[in-house]
Amino acid sequence: MAEPIFMRIGAGNSVGLSEFHQTTGNFLGLLQEFDSAVANTSNGFLDWRVAVLRLDPAPIIGVTPRVRHRTRHARDTSEWVERELITGIGTLTDGQERPKNFSDAALTKLHRIAKTAPQIGDSQIYTAVGDSIKLETYITARTFTQVEELTIPRSFSFGTVTGSLETISIHNGLEFRVWEENSARPVRCVVSPSQRGRALEFLGSKVIVSGNIRADRYGRPISMKVENFDIFSTDPNLPTIAEMKGLVPDFTGGLSLKEYFEDDDL
Repeated sequence: MAEPIFMRIGAGNSVGLSEFHQTTGNFLGLLQEFDSAVANTSNGFLDWRVAVLRLDPAPIIGVTPRVRHRTRHARDTSEWVERELITGIGTLTDGQERPKNFSDAALTKLHRIAKTAPQIGDSQIYTAVGDSIKLETYITARTFTQVEELTIPRSFSFGTVTGSLETISIHNGLEFRVWEENSARPVRCVVSPSQRGRALEFLGSKVIVSGNIRADRYGRPISMKVENFDIFSTDPNLPTIAEMKGLVPDFTGGLSLKEYFEDDDL
C-alpha cells in the first residue's frame, strides 16, 4: 500500500470555502481518473479516505488509498496512481508532452485546480515518508496555460491520423489514443460502442484513423470523432523508386537541377 498523498491548497493561511470545495473535489477526481486508467474499468480499484486535515500554514488534506475488495480482480495500484499523477502534473507544467495516462477528464480537473492559482496561490501535491518529501509537484498559473494549450481546439476539419493505437479508455465514453507518428503527440479518438472490438483487436498496432479532427493553434490534432480506422499497411503493389525512374520526362535537358536553376537563359 502506498504512502498517503497530500494536497496543500493554495499558499496562504486561509482559503475560501468555495475554492476549498472545488480544489478537493478535483483532487479526488484526478486520483479516480488515474485509478480508472490502470484498472481499465470505469470505477477503478481504490477508495480514498481522509487521513489528515490541518493548517500548516495553508490548508492541507491527506488521503490514504484502500483497495475495494468487493470489486472482482481488484488489486493495489495506489503507488502507481500516486507516482504517475505527481510526475504527470510536473511534466505538463514544464511544458513537455502530455503523459500517456493523462485522460481528457484528468486534464479538465487539473485545469480547474490551476485556475484558482491567481486567487489563492500555487497548490502542491506530494507524498512523504516521515518528515521527508518523497515526490512533489506544484499546480500553478503556468499549469493552467499549458493545459489550455493542449486542450483548446482552434480549427476543425476532416482528415486522417497515422500512428500507434494505445490506451483504450471506457471511463468517459469509449475512446483510444493514437500516438501520431510525425509529432509523437497523443490524439484522443472517440469511437462508437460498435467499434470497440476492432479497437481492442488493434491495440498496440499501427493504424490509420479518419474522421473529424479538432486541432490546436499550430494545426496539430488534439482529438477526433472517428468515422473509420484500420491497420496501416504499405501497399505491396506500389512501384519502387527504381521502377518509377524515367516515368517523368527529362525536362532539364541533361543538366543537373543546380545547373538548370542557375542558368539565366532558361
